[in-house]
Amino acid sequence: MPRRPGTSDVGRGSYRGAVELPVWMFRNPRQEAHVKVSTSADHGPEQELYLLLTDLFYLLDDTDRQFFGEYGLSTRQFWALHHLSETDGLSMIDLSRLLFTDKSNITAIADRLESASLIKRSPAPQDRRMTLLTLTPEGRQRHDEVFAAHQERIRSIIGGDEATLRQVIQHLERIHFRFEQHLHPNTSRPDSSHATASHPTPTSASASK
Repeated sequence: MPRRPGTSDVGRGSYRGAVELPVWMFRNPRQEAHVKVSTSADHGPEQELYLLLTDLFYLLDDTDRQFFGEYGLSTRQFWALHHLSETDGLSMIDLSRLLFTDKSNITAIADRLESASLIKRSPAPQDRRMTLLTLTPEGRQRHDEVFAAHQERIRSIIGGDEATLRQVIQHLERIHFRFEQHLHPNTSRPDSSHATASHPTPTSASASK
């Protein structure tokens, strides 16, 4: 996968026999400039789509980081609030799995959200040795406010008519499934009438707490 523009080349592509590839102009959303990234010599539409989706991933990542920062949150802090808004409480371990991060990161995220009075820790009713994280009224209000504003921001940026967007979603769902099946051969085909995920998983480069 093409490296993120602006990242170090140390340890990448320096092995014996590495092939020098032609150049693809790649936009770095941080620098607002085009950065050179190597691609195959005779790229077809599949490679162009792959690079477009990769660039889009970085743009979405930076857009979310900037947007949530306007509300004093990191991307992972917001998605922690979002996961907690969908339940009556989550353990640190469960939340770490949902955010695809380790327990030490979750502890830092929880500490910051708790210090902002957005979540609280309490013993689990079924096992008082376990700590549950739940939203405070202030946390739920902040989540609902940010979530609604985020939906509106994404809607205004993407634009387009619903029929066209549904077609794009269907094509991307098929590609999504093929990649899932490549990594996990036993993956069952999702219902094409539903999106593949209700929200993104914050496993991107912005892994800030």
